[in-house]
Formats: sequence, structure tokens, C-alpha cells
Amino acid sequence: MTRKSLFAFFFAFLWFSPTVQADSGVKVGSPAPPLTLKNVLQAPEEAHATWEELRGKAVVIEFWATWCGPCVDNIPHLNELAEKFASRPLQFISITDEMDAELVKRFLADHPIRGWVAFDAEESTFKRYDIGGRPLTLLVDATGIVRAVTNPISVTPQVLEDLLVAKPLNFPELRMGPLLGLEPGAPPPLMQVLIRPAAPVSVSGTSPGRVIDKNGRYDAYGATLRSILSKAYQIPENRIDAPEWCSKSRFDYSVVTPQHEEALRWPLAKQAIEATFRLKFHQEMKETRVYILKKVVGQEPKLRLATTEGESSQETRKGELLEAVDVSIGRLARIAHVVLDGEVFDETGLTGRYDFDLKWDSNEPTSIVAAIREQLGLELVVQQRKLDHLVVDSIAETKTW
Repeated sequence: MTRKSLFAFFFAFLWFSPTVQADSGVKVGSPAPPLTLKNVLQAPEEAHATWEELRGKAVVIEFWATWCGPCVDNIPHLNELAEKFASRPLQFISITDEMDAELVKRFLADHPIRGWVAFDAEESTFKRYDIGGRPLTLLVDATGIVRAVTNPISVTPQVLEDLLVAKPLNFPELRMGPLLGLEPGAPPPLMQVLIRPAAPVSVSGTSPGRVIDKNGRYDAYGATLRSILSKAYQIPENRIDAPEWCSKSRFDYSVVTPQHEEALRWPLAKQAIEATFRLKFHQEMKETRVYILKKVVGQEPKLRLATTEGESSQETRKGELLEAVDVSIGRLARIAHVVLDGEVFDETGLTGRYDFDLKWDSNEPTSIVAAIREQLGLELVVQQRKLDHLVVDSIAETKTW
């Protein structure tokens, strides 16, 4: 597959994935499709359960079957609601597409259902509503407008109170069955970009800040949006000029690319970020406060050449003491960058590898400046430099868990 075709595939994926709807063919906010029912049990003799007859009443429609375990499990819950709202202008209708009316009647003798129980005439209602799974619950207001497509357990007394007074009902989009790619035994994706609100550790099973980069798959947990932008656009976080919430709201994200196509990772991530958050930005050169790591004039650095040449470098924290073995001065600059939360440029000219101990007050980050001067014979000097910034012009804040 060429790189051009990979991009084309991704754009198709990005375009179609977010538009997946609930299995029901009805649309929230639109009139409910016609009901074509026969043999409506437990209803007045003249009732046919049409929307014309039901106008002026809110309606809870349950698509169910006697053989559907979850449907049966939810009968007590719906019965309790029907009992509670018996005197209110609210009608419960349970619709089955089963053809054996006697079987259903025998079932009802053992498992009573409050409200009307209706049979779908030649499955036309199930087809019209495009029912692919059950149980499925529709909440329709007194004017015949669908206000929610959900599952029965999500319907609470407060939800029904809101339905009766035409308050907005905010339900997440319902998807019946396993999500695409999460089915048991499903093959791994060839390409995928996923961004979600950060899941709690009890769900994700991993701590915020963890990154897994293996076999073309990059997973990051609990990252702020500012850090995600920094990673994708290769600009330090302190040069991301974005709203304050971008430093607080956290997200998990994953980018999967075909084998040996890791170069596509961040171009794909950028497209997904810009689409997900409706991001608009520009890049601009701005005066920026930075630290310059330099030698102290007239003084030799207090550094020890590494005594473990050829071994892996390591850093060990013991309380407020950092013991560094076989590290470069560039690594010292990165440590100072993290502590000071500001960019540090190494201009010492030192190219060797060193062992050193460094102690500072972790409750006072700027104390590392004096510590580096006194203990290592180097200095951090504050300067203003004109550097490239990513300036966010507009961005949409999303809901989190």
C-alpha cells in the first residue's frame, strides 16, 4: 500500500467512524415512525396504538421478546416505573415480533408486564424502526417526537418526569453489541486513531502518564491535551498557547499504523486531534523566557567523568538527592527542564559523559538553579529568546468521565 493510499484509507476511516449511529433507525429529535401493531393486549378494546390515538401522552416503547434474557430481567424495573406513573399521561407499550400469540400469553401469565403488550404486524414496525437488537427503549414525548433511544435500565423516575415536562434528555449514543474492533477474537486493526476522555485506573488498569510504544502501536494514558498537542506538533508544552482547560482535562489516545509505517503516526494523530476538538491554530514567533545552561566564567565544572563507560546511564532519586551515572549534560538540561517547567538550552559545550550527585529542595523548584551552580559548577541563566509557538485560535472542550 502506498503512502498516498494509506492517507486515503485513513480519511475514509475518520469520515465514517464518528457517524455510526445506534442500531435503531429512528432519530432523536424527529417524529417517531408509524406504529403498525395488531392484537394489542391489556389495552382498551378500541385501542390500536397509533400515534394519533397516543397524542397528548408521553410513551415508553420497549422492543422485547420472551426469549430475550435481558428483556425478561428488565420487566420488574419497567413494571415498577409503570406502577409509579399509572396516574400520569404516560403510556408503556412492549412490542414483540413473535408470531405465536398463545406462547406470549402463557409467558405473561408467569411474567406479568404492566402496560400494553403489542404484536408487530408482519414485522413492519421492527423493520421501520430498524431494530437489530433488544432490549431497546424509545422515549417519545406527548407531541410524538423521539427524545431518547436507550436501554431500559437507563430509564429512571427522574428521566420520565423530565420527559413529561419536555425537558431535554441527554443520553449517550446507544450502540447494540460489541463495538467494531472490540469483538471477542477480533483481528487487530491495520490502522486506527482513538482519542477518549481518560478512563479511571479501575477501567484502564494503568496509571496516568504511561506510554506503550510497540509494534506500530502507540498508547498513552491520562495525557493533558496540551501535552498531546506538544507531542503531535513537536513543540514544547510551554510554547503551546491554549486555554487553561487544555492543561487540566486528560485523555487517553492510541495511534496504530501498519508495520514499518511509524512515520505516519503523528500526521494521522494531527488529523484526528483537529477533527475531534475542532482545533484551529497558527504558529507564531514570540519572545519566550528560557534558561541557558552555561559554564561559570572563570570556574571549572565540578563534574566527574563517567567511571562506567559503555554501561547504561541511570538516575536514582534518594529523597531529595539525585544520583546520576554515565549521563550527558543534555540529560542534565532535560532534568532542569522538568523541574523548572521551562525550556533549558545546553550551551556548555561539554560533550562527555559524567557521574554526579545533585540535591535541591523539591518543594522549591527554583532551588535547582543554585544547586547546579554550587554543586556542579554550572549556571542556569534566564534569557528571552524568540521561539516558535503554537497558538490556539479556537478549540472545543469535550466531556470527560
